[in-house]
Amino acid sequence: MKQIDPHIQRIISWRESFATLPDTHFFELIRMYLGEVHTPYNKPKLIEELGAFLRKEENRRTLVSLLSESDVQLICAVHFIQNATQEKVAQFFAGEYSFATVYERLLNLEERLIVYRHGDKQTGKTIISLNPMLEDVLAPFISRSVLLVPPTLAETNQSVADGLSPELLAAFISFLYATPDVCKADGSFKKRTVAALETLFPDKTELLHCVTLGFLNLSILKEDDTGFVLDRSKLDQFAALDEITQYTLLCVASQGRFSRSGLVRQAQLLLSVAEEIGVAGCTRTGLLRMAFLISEKDNDIPGIAPIGQTSRFASMLSRSRENDVFTGGDVVSMMDRLIDIAVLTGIFSEKGRTADGETVFVQGSALTSVPRPKEPPFPKVLNIDAGFSVTLLPGLPLCALIPLVQCMDLVQYDTAAQFEISKKSVMHAFDAGMNWRQIGDMLENNSPYNLPQNLRVSLEDWGNAYSSATLYKGYVLQVNTENASALEHNPAISRHIAATLAPGIYLLDVESDIQAKGLIAQSNIDFIGKIKSAEKPQVSAGFPDLCFEKKTTIVQNRNDNTQDNVWQNPQPPSPFSSESDRNAHFSAMRSELEKLNLLPEQKEGLLDRIERKIVLNPVQLRGDSVRLERIEASGMDFSGKVHVIESAISSDNMVELEYENPNDPEGDGVVIVGNPLGTEKLDGDALIRIELIPQHEEKLFSIGKARLVRRIRGSVLK
Repeated sequence: MKQIDPHIQRIISWRESFATLPDTHFFELIRMYLGEVHTPYNKPKLIEELGAFLRKEENRRTLVSLLSESDVQLICAVHFIQNATQEKVAQFFAGEYSFATVYERLLNLEERLIVYRHGDKQTGKTIISLNPMLEDVLAPFISRSVLLVPPTLAETNQSVADGLSPELLAAFISFLYATPDVCKADGSFKKRTVAALETLFPDKTELLHCVTLGFLNLSILKEDDTGFVLDRSKLDQFAALDEITQYTLLCVASQGRFSRSGLVRQAQLLLSVAEEIGVAGCTRTGLLRMAFLISEKDNDIPGIAPIGQTSRFASMLSRSRENDVFTGGDVVSMMDRLIDIAVLTGIFSEKGRTADGETVFVQGSALTSVPRPKEPPFPKVLNIDAGFSVTLLPGLPLCALIPLVQCMDLVQYDTAAQFEISKKSVMHAFDAGMNWRQIGDMLENNSPYNLPQNLRVSLEDWGNAYSSATLYKGYVLQVNTENASALEHNPAISRHIAATLAPGIYLLDVESDIQAKGLIAQSNIDFIGKIKSAEKPQVSAGFPDLCFEKKTTIVQNRNDNTQDNVWQNPQPPSPFSSESDRNAHFSAMRSELEKLNLLPEQKEGLLDRIERKIVLNPVQLRGDSVRLERIEASGMDFSGKVHVIESAISSDNMVELEYENPNDPEGDGVVIVGNPLGTEKLDGDALIRIELIPQHEEKLFSIGKARLVRRIRGSVLK
């Protein structure tokens, strides 16, 4: 079956959507451009005539010449935001434009036939799209740089704080081995921990607290009876990741415990924003907008369900875990929460400030530093003296540093961190399964000099002392020597022997009294046991991979042709016409209008269309195309207000209500906008039941007390 050209399919969709508009809205738009509609009429023919109007070169040139900067901003937002809705567009411009302003401008673009609305079959929402009939003339204006204007620095930071590094993480891991009782139950540092960190890691306490929370929420750091201990298996998996992924996961995990999909989505979004930020930098608003656009563009992540397409089980789970919800609606708030943490960890860096005092962010040291090699040969970074003092220089990846710092105690963290080796410190390495020879060889392999002989002797003495006694925890089974052979060949119990402690004494890998009793019952032997717990190796899912490419294909300025290479249009936007050019068009149309012999109401209606940029040529200045209808009432005109509301209900239009605000000395009123649902009569007054926009809440308001009631023309918001 032959496929239809995508552009042709979009035009068909536009025509179908236009044909399904409510009659009041459909004929209002037709009258604006083609004049009064006479019966009998044919909708498809009228739509074809409207298409012919948009194909005329003169009309297209005028339409483009009337585009303002705010028009182009909204057009680009509709283009780049996937399945754009009024909520998404309003959220994107939050902080710059109010919802009412975005609504008004979208409505104006719809009246000018630049955008149109249609239903989405999957979500049931009303989607806003660009008119495919105008794609070619709008394309030169569509560029991401319109939405992400590069900031201009007025002040540059002279110094930038260091973020995370393999040496810092390794030094902190050494501290955690030596000081397991670091946190309170709520995850905050204890007072003595803060004091120790201020001494060992000057000005790093806040950063290390984020690392601690990240370790806890990634299950690298776990609580037991002695305090918080490192899970070496999870730690090794984490250290095997590239540095950028490590720092990004810690940054996200420091903000809460998330499911794997929630963690991946947030971490990948943060990395994607960092990848796009470039040398020009972005303000906080720019970062939030970039996150919004990237989340809309890069919806699918391998192995993760697309946003909005979750299984029934995942939906149930997300309802029970508030922190696990990650949809397009909360991207901005999530990114806003991560920015300051990303600066602290070194993913972002504060380059300076604009003249308005806004901070400009660029890529931080965590992303711009040269990656460490993950495989030997490694640089020689240890300097060990005869007093067992160790100086650690930068150069090794975290995976190579962890075994080293596991046998050393931190003395002071700096560019070259200072450690010392003691009997107590090497116990951590012995507990991890290393022997004294392996420790000595490891230290010597990472040093440019031979290991001091007295250190090797001490390591041997400490290793012999460590192996002279072993403390076990678990269920112990003891049998006499005559039955030991039979026990070892008993299929019910032999596979559960974790270690033979002595002839006839076995450590079992069972974990509960019930399991132990069941095992003994199956083996038909007598049992004497002491309740302990033999550890079993656990296999975890590991950490996800993230994608990051070091590049600077970011908005530099509007003449940078490389700025949009990851977006649909690689070209910078065409300059739109000046305000004086637009005013010239308005003046010409007003002059043409003055020449016509029309009723005052007709002239007023046409003048309003000129100001709304609907009139593209003098042919549209037809008096019969203006319907003389009342769209607003104010003051004491109670019946007029009721009439406006009832006509809005019958024509499926929105209404705007304005009330006095006694708390405002300027006299500005309180404005209510929404969909009118009905009226209720009262003695001396009437109430309007209205669905507020954008809250989508139903409320009752007095009609008589409203100082202004206005019907809003056909809405893109329905």
